[in-house]
Amino acid sequence: MAVSTQTDTVTVLRLSGDLGLSDMEDLVRVLNSLVLENKCRVVLNFRRVRHVSLSAIALLADRNRRFRDLGGDIKLTSLIPYVANLFKLVGAFSVFDIVTDEDEAAARFES
Repeated sequence: MAVSTQTDTVTVLRLSGDLGLSDMEDLVRVLNSLVLENKCRVVLNFRRVRHVSLSAIALLADRNRRFRDLGGDIKLTSLIPYVANLFKLVGAFSVFDIVTDEDEAAARFES
Protein backbone atom coordinates (compact mmCIF):
# COMPACT_ATOMS: atom_id res chain seq x y z
CA MET A 1 0.00 0.00 0.00
CA ALA A 2 2.66 2.55 0.92
CA VAL A 3 6.29 3.11 0.13
CA SER A 4 8.00 5.65 2.29
CA THR A 5 11.01 7.88 2.05
CA GLN A 6 12.29 10.15 4.77
CA THR A 7 14.41 13.23 5.00
CA ASP A 8 15.49 14.81 8.24
CA THR A 9 12.23 16.72 8.46
CA VAL A 10 9.61 15.14 6.17
CA THR A 11 8.27 11.62 5.64
CA VAL A 12 6.71 10.84 2.25
CA LEU A 13 4.29 7.94 1.89
CA ARG A 14 3.36 6.94 -1.65
CA LEU A 15 -0.02 5.23 -1.72
CA SER A 16 -1.56 3.10 -4.44
CA GLY A 17 -4.69 1.26 -5.44
CA ASP A 18 -8.13 1.56 -3.88
CA LEU A 19 -8.06 2.63 -0.25
CA GLY A 20 -10.85 1.24 1.87
CA LEU A 21 -11.42 1.67 5.58
CA SER A 22 -9.16 -1.26 6.52
CA ASP A 23 -6.36 0.16 4.35
CA MET A 24 -6.78 3.53 6.02
CA GLU A 25 -6.68 1.90 9.46
CA ASP A 26 -3.33 0.36 8.43
CA LEU A 27 -2.15 3.78 7.28
CA VAL A 28 -3.26 5.34 10.58
CA ARG A 29 -1.14 2.77 12.42
CA VAL A 30 1.85 3.85 10.32
CA LEU A 31 1.07 7.49 11.06
CA ASN A 32 0.77 6.74 14.78
CA SER A 33 4.19 5.10 14.74
CA LEU A 34 5.60 8.22 13.06
CA VAL A 35 4.13 10.36 15.86
CA LEU A 36 5.87 8.15 18.41
CA GLU A 37 9.13 8.80 16.55
CA ASN A 38 8.36 12.56 16.65
CA LYS A 39 7.96 12.66 12.86
CA CYS A 40 4.83 14.76 12.45
CA ARG A 41 5.55 16.22 9.01
CA VAL A 42 4.07 13.82 6.49
CA VAL A 43 3.32 13.98 2.79
CA LEU A 44 0.85 11.49 1.33
CA ASN A 45 1.27 11.03 -2.41
CA PHE A 46 -2.01 9.88 -3.98
CA ARG A 47 -0.72 9.68 -7.58
CA ARG A 48 -1.49 5.96 -7.88
CA VAL A 49 -4.71 5.94 -5.84
CA ARG A 50 -7.83 5.32 -7.90
CA HIS A 51 -10.45 5.41 -5.14
CA VAL A 52 -10.75 6.23 -1.43
CA SER A 53 -13.76 5.25 0.63
CA LEU A 54 -15.57 8.17 2.23
CA SER A 55 -15.19 6.72 5.72
CA ALA A 56 -11.46 6.33 5.12
CA ILE A 57 -11.20 10.02 4.23
CA ALA A 58 -12.98 10.94 7.48
CA LEU A 59 -10.53 8.80 9.45
CA LEU A 60 -7.57 10.46 7.74
CA ALA A 61 -9.00 13.92 8.39
CA ASP A 62 -9.29 13.09 12.08
CA ARG A 63 -5.67 11.93 12.13
CA ASN A 64 -4.58 15.18 10.46
CA ARG A 65 -6.25 17.19 13.22
CA ARG A 66 -4.19 15.20 15.75
CA PHE A 67 -0.99 15.89 13.79
CA ARG A 68 -1.76 19.61 13.81
CA ASP A 69 -2.40 19.51 17.55
CA LEU A 70 1.14 18.14 17.87
CA GLY A 71 2.64 20.88 15.69
CA GLY A 72 2.85 18.78 12.52
CA ASP A 73 0.73 18.34 9.42
CA ILE A 74 -0.28 15.84 6.75
CA LYS A 75 -0.06 17.28 3.25
CA LEU A 76 -1.64 15.57 0.24
CA THR A 77 -0.19 15.54 -3.26
CA SER A 78 -1.10 14.35 -6.73
CA LEU A 79 -4.80 13.66 -6.22
CA ILE A 80 -6.48 12.61 -9.44
CA PRO A 81 -9.70 14.59 -10.07
CA TYR A 82 -11.98 11.73 -9.00
CA VAL A 83 -10.20 11.31 -5.65
CA ALA A 84 -10.08 15.09 -5.12
CA ASN A 85 -13.85 15.19 -5.62
CA LEU A 86 -14.30 12.50 -2.94
CA PHE A 87 -12.36 14.67 -0.49
CA LYS A 88 -14.57 17.64 -1.43
CA LEU A 89 -17.73 15.54 -1.05
CA VAL A 90 -17.05 14.76 2.61
CA GLY A 91 -15.87 18.29 3.38
CA ALA A 92 -12.28 17.22 3.98
CA PHE A 93 -10.77 19.39 1.26
CA SER A 94 -10.48 22.27 3.72
CA VAL A 95 -8.86 20.05 6.37
CA PHE A 96 -5.77 19.31 4.28
CA ASP A 97 -3.10 21.31 2.53
CA ILE A 98 -3.35 19.83 -0.98
CA VAL A 99 -0.52 20.53 -3.41
CA THR A 100 0.58 19.34 -6.82
CA ASP A 101 3.77 17.44 -5.99
CA GLU A 102 6.06 16.19 -3.23
CA ASP A 103 8.61 18.99 -3.66
CA GLU A 104 5.98 21.67 -3.16
CA ALA A 105 4.63 19.86 -0.09
CA ALA A 106 8.09 19.60 1.46
CA ALA A 107 8.75 23.27 0.70
CA ARG A 108 5.54 24.28 2.48
CA PHE A 109 6.80 22.67 5.66
CA GLU A 110 9.80 24.98 5.51
CA SER A 111 7.79 28.17 4.99
